Amino acid sequence: MLRYFSFFTASVLLLCLNAQAQQQPPTAETVLQSILHNHPKLLELEAKGGQRRQELAYAEAAFDVQLEQDTALRTSGYYSGDYLSQRVVNPLGTANAKVKAEYRIGNGTFPYYERYYETLTGGEASIGFAMSLLQNRETDKKRMAIEDARVSMSQWDAEAALALNELVYNGLSAYLDWYESHLNEQIYAALVKTTETRGNAINTRVEEGDLARITQTEFEVTVMQRNLALQDARRKAAQAREKLAYYYRDAQFRPVSTATLNTVPGDIQWPWMSAAVKPALLQSLIAQHPALTSLQAEMQLAKNKLRLAKNALLPTLDVEVKLARDIGSGPENLTGIETKVGLQFSMPLGRRQAKADEAKASLKLREIEAVVQTTQDALERDMAVGLQALQYGKTMAELQQQQAVLTEKLFSQEQKRFEMGDSDLFLLNSRESQAISARLNAVKAEIEIKRIVLGIYYQTGLLAQTPETSQ
Repeated sequence: MLRYFSFFTASVLLLCLNAQAQQQPPTAETVLQSILHNHPKLLELEAKGGQRRQELAYAEAAFDVQLEQDTALRTSGYYSGDYLSQRVVNPLGTANAKVKAEYRIGNGTFPYYERYYETLTGGEASIGFAMSLLQNRETDKKRMAIEDARVSMSQWDAEAALALNELVYNGLSAYLDWYESHLNEQIYAALVKTTETRGNAINTRVEEGDLARITQTEFEVTVMQRNLALQDARRKAAQAREKLAYYYRDAQFRPVSTATLNTVPGDIQWPWMSAAVKPALLQSLIAQHPALTSLQAEMQLAKNKLRLAKNALLPTLDVEVKLARDIGSGPENLTGIETKVGLQFSMPLGRRQAKADEAKASLKLREIEAVVQTTQDALERDMAVGLQALQYGKTMAELQQQQAVLTEKLFSQEQKRFEMGDSDLFLLNSRESQAISARLNAVKAEIEIKRIVLGIYYQTGLLAQTPETSQ
């Protein structure tokens, strides 16, 4: 009984710990891991990747061994010849070659024009080999389909990395919006509370005749304005919670309850620190950007199409060798080993279609090369802009912080003057508004640095990797 009680106690404790963990405000690292493991976009990408793998399997099936059979039975007429042929054909991956093993047997009387079907009583066994010497020797549609499928898989890997990079960027951007909106809400809530507390003292002084009645009315206007600002901050925070819940999911891929997103952590554990940004390293990572990898795969597909177009311009020259031997009794002309060598040649006199395909594929290749250059230049430009923005952003954050300290100090001094009767309420409220505005700007500047750093790593296309790898 004690054992079952201990198990029950441990289970309840575990559930309580899990519930407590879920109530903890999420850090940026927690949201990042949730995106990388629990977002339904991952299921979509996995399903699409599986489709690409099946396309490769479908293309490879063109080289599966095939079993073929031909049967011809005469049910009426002067001649009685019946015929059956079975063969196994194995396509090879070189020179459009194939190996064929065949067994055929003919029984009865055949007309002269069907004497080919005649065999000895035991039938005929043969083995043959065929290959292309010109067109389809280096490549053909079946082999190119396999290569295209493999290139498409690598292209999809790059596209999936791009999609995941975009997902992480949007998710962490939503997290920063959530974080900033809740800090702003806290600042406005504290301001309203302080203002209302001061209002009690002002009401007392008005009742005692130390301050004019208009001072009380003016103060009520200020309280109303700050309450409106608080409500607007709460609205933005509520919207930010809904947006963050789209990216922050539980293990069942469901959005977390927005009730767990009402508070922010003291340390958000931001994975990408501005001090760790190394411009030379980040710029070197541009060459590995998934967008460029995808375009390189697109270029390879264009090259494959160009190879097929050039292949179509070649004349057809196929050779086939066959060894056959009949078994059993019958006509003497069917005994012994028969060897056949065949050549098939063809060349179209008009090749405008093939030439047009070659020219089109060549132009497509030139187009993709230009897109690659343009894309790389744009990535390098955006990286340079981001690095410059980070440099100026750090300076702005320092200045905003200094301004917040100075305006807070100025407000404190003005408050002392007001309490001694050397200042009026209008000037006090103005100083306080300046201090609050400076504090909000300081918060915004600090978070803006995180946004800039996030954008810089987004330009590398490697946000889905661990920060250590990215750095």
